[in-house]
Amino acid sequence: MHTYTVVHRSFAPGYRGREPYVMAWVDLPEGVRAFGHVVGCPPERVRIGLPVRVTFLDDLPHWRPA
Repeated sequence: MHTYTVVHRSFAPGYRGREPYVMAWVDLPEGVRAFGHVVGCPPERVRIGLPVRVTFLDDLPHWRPA
């Protein structure tokens, strides 16, 4: 994980009531960065450098701790 933010107050209709949640930039082995939602990990355990794996929910990529 390159960097992340914990969202405590969302104005996006699809995310209201799901706070807090984590959005992150992840460095991929191919040399690019991907942006997405972190799942399966409480926000207080997320950290820069956390190894993650892609997982698909509703056909969208999300990040889960490896």
